[in-house]
Amino acid sequence: MFELIVAMVFEAIRSEPPEKIHPTVWFGKIAEFLDKKLPEGVFYGISVPFSAVIAAIILAEIPGLLPYPASILLSGFLLYTTVSIKSMLEHAQACIKDGKIDPDGLKRIVSRDLSSLKEWQMNSAVIESIAENFVDGVLAPLLYYSIFGLHGALIYRAVNTCDAMIGYRKGRYEKFGKASARLDDVINFIPSRISLFYYLILSRRAFVCGVRLNPKLNGSSVSAMAGLLGIKLEKPGYYRIDCGKDPEMNDVKKAMSYFKVLSGMAVLSALLLRMLV
Repeated sequence: MFELIVAMVFEAIRSEPPEKIHPTVWFGKIAEFLDKKLPEGVFYGISVPFSAVIAAIILAEIPGLLPYPASILLSGFLLYTTVSIKSMLEHAQACIKDGKIDPDGLKRIVSRDLSSLKEWQMNSAVIESIAENFVDGVLAPLLYYSIFGLHGALIYRAVNTCDAMIGYRKGRYEKFGKASARLDDVINFIPSRISLFYYLILSRRAFVCGVRLNPKLNGSSVSAMAGLLGIKLEKPGYYRIDCGKDPEMNDVKKAMSYFKVLSGMAVLSALLLRMLV
């Protein structure tokens, strides 16, 4: 419980720690190293999340070797590196320039082709990223922390990082990244659906849209955000969620505000759940 409080203090001070001491960066380097060294194939790809998870377990064990309060401080720091609240808000804000979405800022948070997107689709991309990050960057790591402690949060972040690095359905990664992608799907399945109940607290329409218009396996938060804002969200060629009007810049800012509220609720629920476990 106390490590969560410490983690939120770190989060309030700085969005991300320096890369040299950031476990997520370390997990990414493990994935990058194995990607370069191993041949293509599903079997070899399994070694990537496996190695990252082993590293996460070792990291989670270290605070227990230290005396109090150093153990709490290190545990809090490591937990803080698994959560992305302030950094998501900073990335979203960086996408806004002169009252519009700046493509240069947007391409730092989404991987889609931006050349043919309309203005409302650019707004949509930012809102989708915010909604997805509520699960990937806030709710899921805190949920796994609540149940399994620091080990749960770090293991979640390790798998999620591997998916971000190699979990693509193209070229070499169609096979090599399959294990990372499927494992990420599994660990996000429950958090994605639990996210709907946080949206329900804010809006019944958000919950209904989240249930009925889920665009992909773990896309509940995206469709719920569309319902919450009363807008349509679209990733051209992949999905379209129609819950209202074309999103405007004001909707992007509202999504950021709702993200703060949702994240606050996730932190409080994690704190309460951790006290009960």
